[in-house]
Amino acid sequence: MVRLSNYSCFGYFRFQKISHSEILVGEAMETIDARAADFGDTVRDILRQFQHLHGSACGGAGNLGLQDVKVLECLGEKGPQMMRALAEHLDLAVNSITSVIDHMEQKALVTRTRSNQDRRVVNVDLTESGSAIYRSLLDGRLRFYRALLSALNEDEQEILLVLFRKIAREGWKQVRTLTDDQVA
Repeated sequence: MVRLSNYSCFGYFRFQKISHSEILVGEAMETIDARAADFGDTVRDILRQFQHLHGSACGGAGNLGLQDVKVLECLGEKGPQMMRALAEHLDLAVNSITSVIDHMEQKALVTRTRSNQDRRVVNVDLTESGSAIYRSLLDGRLRFYRALLSALNEDEQEILLVLFRKIAREGWKQVRTLTDDQVA
């Protein structure tokens, strides 16, 4: 660590070169700002771990992409879905989800069927192979979650879950606020 004195209006600073949150961490920086930056780095690190988990779980299934995994998860959790619902779930246009489903259908992971009531409606469902990969994803994810939680005792696990739920609720509030601001 390099320490530099600076008696300007910014006060005394210390400089580190470690991560985004620590590029320039000044003692004059607000504690919440430093914690927010550290939190962001930690969340990104955990997200990278989940990406590796998805990659290893799907590697044996013809190298599925993130969109494919999201479709598997959606159909595995909710059952058969209309193309429009899948597009909304993935934040894609309906014409874009069509190519994702085409790709997955070629790999025999999903099937499409037209509704008997309305021939314009196309429903997508998992095949046996798609269901097996979905179960594999769930199993791998559960093993990963158990391993992460094993670093904590039972009380710490409960505290972590309470705090994560609280952060998740606040995150959705912020997402709604940002979305409302963009619409206005």
